[in-house]
Amino acid sequence: MARKPKMSQDERRAYSAQMRADLEAVMDRAYVGMVASEEFWAEVMRTAAALPDRSPVNVVAIAAQRPGTTRVLSAGDWRKAGRHPVKGSTSLRIWTPIKRRSAETAEAPEGPGDAQQAPAEGTPRTVSGYKAGPVFDITQTEGDDYEHPAPAALSATAVRDVLIAQYRETYGEDPETVGGFDFTQNAPDTAARILLYGHAFRRINPADALVPDQHATEVASAAHVAALMLGIAPGPAVMPPLAGIITSDKKPPVHGSAVRVIETGRAIADAVAAATTTARPAVESGTRELAVIG
Repeated sequence: MARKPKMSQDERRAYSAQMRADLEAVMDRAYVGMVASEEFWAEVMRTAAALPDRSPVNVVAIAAQRPGTTRVLSAGDWRKAGRHPVKGSTSLRIWTPIKRRSAETAEAPEGPGDAQQAPAEGTPRTVSGYKAGPVFDITQTEGDDYEHPAPAALSATAVRDVLIAQYRETYGEDPETVGGFDFTQNAPDTAARILLYGHAFRRINPADALVPDQHATEVASAAHVAALMLGIAPGPAVMPPLAGIITSDKKPPVHGSAVRVIETGRAIADAVAAATTTARPAVESGTRELAVIG
């Protein structure tokens, strides 16, 4: 089979520019969709929980191009895992950093993309911009069986107990006293949902809200993301009321809203996971007296 002729430098530049323009168009459509469709907003939140290794901006891009994604890698990384893109599959495009070797640290231009570390050896690479890079969902690949490493399953009781302990330690208050709850009267998953909302409420600054009810929707959606990541049946992911809102920023307000929600939800879930790793015997015991110290 004859190989495709290599593109010239000018052809590569033109191709890269076209891919970037296409991805920018995807982002524009996605931002409109996130303030017009509850279903699409919820899909962005689901994608954020399913792909914790992707930046919030790339979560939006992926959700807009292929709803239902569960694992996304480049063609090269899929080959390392023993799989390869199915012939004829159309790649998804995400923002990837352009890194160049430089003796001096240059300021990275503003733009979306996944954070990546500089090489440990040799001259560090600095980010000089972002390009549209191709990736594929696992459903677009074939080859060896593949099972992505999943975090250890946590019981709703363990999640509830850790969230209570963290609330007391972080905010210096008892969530039952503050909220008027008696969590022993709630099913563990119901109590966990209430606590996730409480943590999100304390983490998201109401001053960032541009319109009434925006803060409440962001809190609910952040709790939704955290619940999905922790294996708790989530409450609703509520679309922020930002349709028609115009600011002087280059990106629409829903961009900042989505970033806050995703980063907050992930941070809450990560903190619970870390606590259960360091204090697993107490958490797995299911006794609140032991769990509150972890």
